[in-house]
Amino acid sequence: MKRLFALCLAFALCAVPMTAWAAPAWPSGVTIQADGGIVMEAGTGTVLYGKNMDHPYYPASITKILTALIVIESCDLNEIVTFSHDAVYNVEEDSSSAGIDEGDQLTVRDCLYALLLASANESANALAEHVSGTREAFADLMNQRAASLGCTGSHFANPSGLNDENHYTTAHDMARIAQAAIQNPTFVEICSSRTYRLPNMKRAPVEKYPDGFPIANHHKMWNRNDAAYYNGAFCGKTGYTSLAGNTLVTCAKRGDMTLIAVVLNGHLTHYTDTKAMLDFGFGNFQSLKISEFETTYTSLDNDMTIAGMTAKDTISLDLDEDSRIVIPKSAGFSDAVPHLSYTLDRNAPSNAIAQVNYTYGDQPVGRSYLLLGGVGGADGSGQAADSSNANNAGPASDGSNGSNSGGQAADGSNGNGSNGGPAPDGSNANNAIPSPDGSNANSASPASDGSNADSGSGASGLIPPGGGGGKPGGGSPNTATSFKIPSNLAAVLGIAASLAVITAIIVAVKLYVRRRQEAMALQRRQRRIQRLEDIGYSTAEFERIMEQYRSSTTSSYTPPGKRSRRKRFPFRRS
Repeated sequence: MKRLFALCLAFALCAVPMTAWAAPAWPSGVTIQADGGIVMEAGTGTVLYGKNMDHPYYPASITKILTALIVIESCDLNEIVTFSHDAVYNVEEDSSSAGIDEGDQLTVRDCLYALLLASANESANALAEHVSGTREAFADLMNQRAASLGCTGSHFANPSGLNDENHYTTAHDMARIAQAAIQNPTFVEICSSRTYRLPNMKRAPVEKYPDGFPIANHHKMWNRNDAAYYNGAFCGKTGYTSLAGNTLVTCAKRGDMTLIAVVLNGHLTHYTDTKAMLDFGFGNFQSLKISEFETTYTSLDNDMTIAGMTAKDTISLDLDEDSRIVIPKSAGFSDAVPHLSYTLDRNAPSNAIAQVNYTYGDQPVGRSYLLLGGVGGADGSGQAADSSNANNAGPASDGSNGSNSGGQAADGSNGNGSNGGPAPDGSNANNAIPSPDGSNANSASPASDGSNADSGSGASGLIPPGGGGGKPGGGSPNTATSFKIPSNLAAVLGIAASLAVITAIIVAVKLYVRRRQEAMALQRRQRRIQRLEDIGYSTAEFERIMEQYRSSTTSSYTPPGKRSRRKRFPFRRS
């Protein structure tokens, strides 16, 4: 019996999931030569590695990422920009230029291509004047937008990034700015293009350049013909000044993860530093869909209060289906610790009642919203109230670009945007951020907004592929999966069920042994009765004789004395 009980107990303990004693350590082992750097996962804002990431450095031309984002959010792409004398000539000598002259008139779209591909400083000045009237006023707008993105260590003094002691940023802040920029499909379309032709320029007459003046992207990591090519890289910006050194922002996507790498004050190793950080991120981390693993949050009893609202009946809660966490590949989902908060950020869907923030040790790794089941968003579509960040595309690694349908948000920012930019062969891809093999994956790019990026913002504001609607495959960001059993309760129930099985087995064994003993005793009694009948006695007579025998022997019986045994030596003489 003891052996059987031990075997059953061992089986039960093996069947019940056990909690790990300690989560695996956060991966390390990457080094860069630049003074400052960071690699951040774009969908969650999780910082995978950082070196002096909150220390201020001069950014140089990567400043133009913020300039482009503000212009796209503020202007129609077909507006005409007239280049003033100050815009063209108030730049440092030998600084980057697209050859645009005073009096040239280009569309905002043309100016953005000159800004992001040729890093044209005159285009940055002209766009700033077009939006705000002066570069100083535009710089104020840049600082306001950066603050809205959670930047805490930056100050911008001009739209181009030319040397200024009051113009600086941090690697972490630049990652946040890039995170917001790749949410905008127009930005990704322009930034990921490898070449473009600028029309109607005095220095590029139609007779000499009938198709427009050619410009090329300075970033090398998505140029397949360059040694610095990186599989999955699709967007970014280069920079250099004598004070800033080499600066570089690179976005790359593989599988379910989009990474942003930033290098500040590099020393001619900005591409190798970026590759080292991207390899580290893709090689050591994984992105997990929260709704596929989380089992803690479920229906609540009617005596519980949620965000000040008392439930009259049992409430069905769903988890935002698009939200993810990023953790080491050696870790499991249970190693991330959830923290329930009733403070919602501006991207929260209208039917969100709380959000769950996840940490891995002290590191924020993602978040999800708790949604009232069956309730749509503010417009009935299940979309977040802030529609400025919708289904945002990114290009394939071969240079082709994503495509999204939809219009423009009320604040002027692009919502779902237009078709992605042309691939080198002129074709357009009709998908979102690319898969690592160069084809386009049909998924949205990571969420980013005015909330603090390092709090682990998710991508819940995006519309997944397939369009609108709240049904699976319909593309609603609030499509969710309901859960009914908390993990701790499941463990308790599992242990209870195992103990119940063990108890049932023990009881069954005892009943079997008892019945077998009773059957054997009955067989012996029947055999005894048969023998008595064979010699002419009845059962009653035999029992009377036995009783008399026991009575007569009880009083006179004395136990025999102990007999001593003398050991005999084996070789004793007889």
